[in-house]
Amino acid sequence: MANSTTDSGGFTGMDRKRARPWRRSRAVLAAALALAALAAAGVVWRNLPAAGTITAPGGVSEQVTEGPFQDYVPLRASVAPFDITYITAVSGGQVAEVSAQDGDAVTAGQALARLDNPDLTLNVASREADVSGRLGDANNQLMTLRTSQAQRDQALADAQYALHKAQEDLQKRQRLRDVGVINDANVKPYVDEAAYQAARVAALKQAQADDSSFFASQRRQIETSEAELRRSLAAIRHGLDGLTVRAPLAGRLTGFELKPGQAVRAGDALGEIDSQDAWLLSADVDEFYLARLAPGLSAAANVHGRNVMVHVSKVYPQVHDGRVTVEMQFDEGAQAMPADLKRGEAIDVRLSLGKTSRAVLAPAGAWLNDSNGAYAFVLNARGDGADRRAIATGRRNPDFVEVLSGLRPGERILTGSLAGYANARHIRFSKSDAS
Repeated sequence: MANSTTDSGGFTGMDRKRARPWRRSRAVLAAALALAALAAAGVVWRNLPAAGTITAPGGVSEQVTEGPFQDYVPLRASVAPFDITYITAVSGGQVAEVSAQDGDAVTAGQALARLDNPDLTLNVASREADVSGRLGDANNQLMTLRTSQAQRDQALADAQYALHKAQEDLQKRQRLRDVGVINDANVKPYVDEAAYQAARVAALKQAQADDSSFFASQRRQIETSEAELRRSLAAIRHGLDGLTVRAPLAGRLTGFELKPGQAVRAGDALGEIDSQDAWLLSADVDEFYLARLAPGLSAAANVHGRNVMVHVSKVYPQVHDGRVTVEMQFDEGAQAMPADLKRGEAIDVRLSLGKTSRAVLAPAGAWLNDSNGAYAFVLNARGDGADRRAIATGRRNPDFVEVLSGLRPGERILTGSLAGYANARHIRFSKSDAS
């Protein structure tokens, strides 16, 4: 039997070609390296920070809870007089005498100080003399008018008396004529005299009637002028009265610091009169609460260790340095007003803005002012960072803020200052803080 023919490579038809061991090992190693590279890339990708991430020390965090929300704001109020009346200088001058001291209880009209003003005194004296002279002229005019009326009345009375006498003489002569003692020639002169006197009386009565309205008008004008002159004289003399500073009403004198020799101008504020034993409370409130402030809101004031109820009586609309001023009066007036209050005394007040109700509560802190309640940084599940989240907040008190949306009870938020995180979306805590 013949042997089979061999090929050029020296292999028979039954032989196989086998891979070399070193080639198979290199392929396995390359695949392993590729898998390791992919795994490392995955780890690196997972650990790459998201856009807007910053690394910072871990801050103070507190838990969001659910519970009753007490809607109030604490205030530091000061005691102020219920009524304040200002004392102003009516006339200018130099202080000559001070008869009252700051803090004194004064009565209405009490002299507090006396001013000296030689120019005013001389001017008042000159004007007073001028007005007095004009008053004298008015009195003379009125006297002349009254004299004229009296003379006219006297003339009429004389004429009426003469008429009466003439009529009596005529009647006597007529009786003598009737008995034949005298004739008509002896009677005629008496007839003429009686007629003359009658005409004279009639003329005087007519003149009196014609002049009566004129005299009345003249009298009214003179009396009006005299009254105006007297008012002017009183005003002039009041100018001198203004040199005496008086209390406009009874009360407690405050801010009164006049000294002898001090120069005072007309209209200068010299002090105040505070109402006695009648007080109110004045406090500044953050403008955040302005829309919720209104007269009638109740509050509890801690006065010398005991709670006294007060209520808002006035809300001033002006905002100064982010604060709004409110005034509060004691409930039931003087009956509830403590008797030992002092002006300017500080009183702690708890102002109620609404009823207590259940709500989601976030702890108050610096974060609230920095974010204005629009966002919060919420800790992640691992506790090694925090993510920025938009939220909506409502009412606030010193301890909590009412969360309307964006946070759930049990979550933790950063409650410290967020001033350095204004542009951050995520915060990664440094490892020393995270651990």
